[in-house]
Amino acid sequence: MNPRHRSTAGLTLGFLTLGAQAAPLELIDAAALAGYGAAGPRLSGRYPGDTWPAVDGVPAAFDAIRETALARGVRISSVSGYYFSPQVQPSHLRANVEAARAVGAPMILQGCFDDDHARVAALLRDYAAAAADAGIRIALEFMPMSGLKDLRQTLAVIDACGARNVGILVDTLHLARSGATAADVAALDASRIYLTQLCDAPASLSATSTLFDEAMSGRMYLGDGQLDLAGVVRALAPGAELELETPVVADAHLPPAARARKAAAAAQRFFDHHFTA
Repeated sequence: MNPRHRSTAGLTLGFLTLGAQAAPLELIDAAALAGYGAAGPRLSGRYPGDTWPAVDGVPAAFDAIRETALARGVRISSVSGYYFSPQVQPSHLRANVEAARAVGAPMILQGCFDDDHARVAALLRDYAAAAADAGIRIALEFMPMSGLKDLRQTLAVIDACGARNVGILVDTLHLARSGATAADVAALDASRIYLTQLCDAPASLSATSTLFDEAMSGRMYLGDGQLDLAGVVRALAPGAELELETPVVADAHLPPAARARKAAAAAQRFFDHHFTA
């Protein structure tokens, strides 16, 4: 069997696959019912003051998430919390670390909507130190509509912060829309890529859409679009952490487990086609 082949048990179900407001316990349950080995929940809103389902105002929420995942046999591969943004303070980033520690997650997926890269690097330095003390890594995501638009900017911020537990989150949609290719991924030291989110999409952005709208409502199941997903997977280490992030709008009416199963079935067809031999 090809070492890059995956079954559903070798994939993480990303929360966005179930919709932008997917609650952690709902995600874990769907992952278990659909046979995923891991789940990647969001544990707070994206910005301070945002609410988040089944977590805010519930003192035992993180304990319930950790215990439910353990009981359901679903590994929590990562969590998402507050973005870097002009309004974010060190206390918010420490809250990300505490939430990850409380649910037993080894990694935080970190978005950035702050254009002040010097400020981001300074915040990241202390944030990463707190995460390292808790045994947690930080995967920094670039998105062309965000404060970190491409691989180059992301690597520069990571290098500027000097932390050894900060790496890169590669999202196949954002990679393509930033103008990068699988060759750019292959050129990186594989140890710097902490997680890769897989989805498909048309070869180029529709003239009637925006990058943000496409990211939230234009993603496709693996194999249904024209992105070079197989090239990206080949560029990664064989044991790379892979997460499905496929919130297909046409299936938004389905129950969470059904959405998770459809994403898994498409991914299985993709891996069977490209990586069986």
